[in-house]
Amino acid sequence: MISPSSSSDTPAGWPAYEASAAQLLKSASPNASLALLQVHFRQRLALAAAHGQPLTEVAFNEAEARIVAALRPGDHLLRSGHGDFYVLLPRLLGLGHAELAAQRILRELESPIVAGGRHLHLMPTVGAALATEPGESPTSLQQRASAAVVHAVREGETIAIAREYTQDAMVTELRDALSRNALDLVYQPIVTLPEQRVVGYEALARWRRGDGNEVAPSVFIPMAEDAGLAEELTRWTLQVALREFVPLQRRHPELYCAINLSARAFDNPALCEQVLAALAIWELPPHSLMIEVTETAVLHDVGRNANALQRLATEGVRLAIDDFGQGYSSLGYLRHLPAAILKIDQSFVADAANPRTRALLEAISGMAHRLDMRAVAEGVETEAMLGAVLEAGCDHAQGYLFGRPAPISHWLR
Repeated sequence: MISPSSSSDTPAGWPAYEASAAQLLKSASPNASLALLQVHFRQRLALAAAHGQPLTEVAFNEAEARIVAALRPGDHLLRSGHGDFYVLLPRLLGLGHAELAAQRILRELESPIVAGGRHLHLMPTVGAALATEPGESPTSLQQRASAAVVHAVREGETIAIAREYTQDAMVTELRDALSRNALDLVYQPIVTLPEQRVVGYEALARWRRGDGNEVAPSVFIPMAEDAGLAEELTRWTLQVALREFVPLQRRHPELYCAINLSARAFDNPALCEQVLAALAIWELPPHSLMIEVTETAVLHDVGRNANALQRLATEGVRLAIDDFGQGYSSLGYLRHLPAAILKIDQSFVADAANPRTRALLEAISGMAHRLDMRAVAEGVETEAMLGAVLEAGCDHAQGYLFGRPAPISHWLR
């Protein structure tokens, strides 16, 4: 293991990191890659403000021990001056193995850390960068891992992988998967509170490559958009989600199916016609579909996107603001959107034991009600979280406590 240095905020400033990474990069190849994982904690500053630096340091010492438990012999761990951890993983076979390593770390950090009698949720996010050639510098590798973290935080994912080295091949494979209908959708229930009655399901895309490795949505969805496949991916999601949802909606006409639209989806001037045509093809009423958009997607072009959403709302399609509180701080855009649902980002739910976070959760729920919107709490995984969102006045909830994402056949039983 590499000992951390407290004098620098990036591992590139540490001679030990540079020496070790440079040596490992010399042997990097497509068959024996080197990966760098950056483990970032979204709640670090909030924890320090709420509980003080000494207690936060105890918690992060425990986090370091948990990460060590997830590593192989020969992996290298560093701790930066700003609280992130960096893990060098030599001798990997590819992106799939880097993602598996990230998943192992996240599993170790999944349960809350007990420090000073408090249960602390650290909200880890992992960014990964893979080097398959010896020419890359340690600094470049670190910068790509950090960029992946930024992307993951922005998109609300827990893992993101820098895509430069394999993007062309993966884009070709993804384009082929779309043409062959080889992607999958899973569905997660959304329930009322406090009754916990299911009112809808969110459709979530999944892609398993030919080698059997599953690619995280945080990787393949931005990759599809960058490659000009946003319109095709939107069309595929609409058609498959509505087709699969038909038998469930026939049994329970009050249910809706929610799908996510990215900022790039609005670049298609025929988006509204595409949505309405898909509903007509599968003979579903407009209210059986809910379109979810993030703050980032809306603010990409407020005027244009608000007009498109207004037209869909006029036709009867339900609209929701997704991951609210994660993106921009300006609330002005809410005046221009006909959304009836406000989905509160899961980071507020995970840290609801913090009185300040609880106050924010209650404030967001109250604001939603004053805007004649329903507040949906995302990421509800425990009874304690459920109690917090009930106390905050949330109307609906979604999370593992009510059901993990599963194929539509699971919900038809």
